[in-house]
Amino acid sequence: MRRVLCGSCLFVGLAFALADAAPVRPQQDSQVLETLPPRAHDALNSTIASMHAALAAGSHNFDLAAELAKRHLERFRRDQDPRDLGQAEAAIEPWLRQPNPPPRALVLRASVRQSNHFFASALDDLDHAIRVQPDNVDAWLIRANILQVQGRYLEARQSCGRLILMNTVIAGICLANVAAVSGMPEQAYLLMQRLAAQIPPTDSLYHWLLVSQAETAVWMGRQEAAEQFFRSALAINPRDAYLKAAWADFLLDRNRPREVLTLLAGDIRNDNLLLRLALAEKQAGLNEDLARHVEDLGSRFAASAERGDRVHLREEAIFNLKLLNDPEKALSLAEADWQVQKEVADCRILMEAAVAARQPARAAPAMMWLKTARLRDPALMRLEARLASLVFGARFAKQPARSGASA
Repeated sequence: MRRVLCGSCLFVGLAFALADAAPVRPQQDSQVLETLPPRAHDALNSTIASMHAALAAGSHNFDLAAELAKRHLERFRRDQDPRDLGQAEAAIEPWLRQPNPPPRALVLRASVRQSNHFFASALDDLDHAIRVQPDNVDAWLIRANILQVQGRYLEARQSCGRLILMNTVIAGICLANVAAVSGMPEQAYLLMQRLAAQIPPTDSLYHWLLVSQAETAVWMGRQEAAEQFFRSALAINPRDAYLKAAWADFLLDRNRPREVLTLLAGDIRNDNLLLRLALAEKQAGLNEDLARHVEDLGSRFAASAERGDRVHLREEAIFNLKLLNDPEKALSLAEADWQVQKEVADCRILMEAAVAARQPARAAPAMMWLKTARLRDPALMRLEARLASLVFGARFAKQPARSGASA
């Protein structure tokens, strides 16, 4: 992933072309910009279609609408198609207009807002829901996740703690995930091992735990264990977009691009997965496919910026650093991303961009976070060493020259 192809000039030239590209605007309502592929006829898609049909027939049933919103969110987590977020909120919109919306409607909207990185408004929805329904498990869990992503670990742990009396296993996984990135990765790993013995493999919580174990193992430098967890999680849910992106990152770090190409060949509609596919093509030297996908990604990021959609700042930073070879722009994007969320991947891209731009001071927030998190991921440790070397070199260069010693 870090190698630069000999044909890098192709991508530098492409970067300038993309900067001048104008978005396509329809001239009339009937103009077709793109024909979307039909959904596959799987169980989840069929369920969603039948629920839509029931609501369209005139059913003003909140439970049905809420269940439909939940299914759309489930499909979004699987496919990462943003249309599902809009459809989820639309399903419950009549109840959200009420003076006192049902807590379940607020929690569902908070989940939509969380996915769009509207963290403040999501927390506001959750707080309102909790005041009415203090034992709402989903509300406390989403709240903990948002606070963790923002780096507010004490508040995140408190939210996890509120789950103990409702569901000890969920509370345990929640607490372990917070501990993994807040200075206690070893304790988190042990807790996850103990929880694994309490969850049947058929339980949906088991998949969540496997993904958490895989990521924690990576961050601790336990690569063989991480691969086993990833493979077990993929066996249970091979279509999970978040899991596929994490697994692709793992493979790219180990210079195994061919496996990524096989994994993601059919996922070019998903921006995050297309980015990983392009990175794998770069590693494998597939220049023709890479050029086409770089152009596609550039258009997508440009369109997102015009809409004011900044959900994918991290991915856009990676794109600019590793595919367009523009470390300065990547660093600015990574800094903007760090203001929104503070996860391991956010820390890494900020450090990588600062190294590439030779501006180590701008990675100081990530360096401080990494020191507190006490993670031993080999990739992060190498970046930490390179940044420290740059800082030392800059200080040494600023020292005044000493006069020669007298005999």
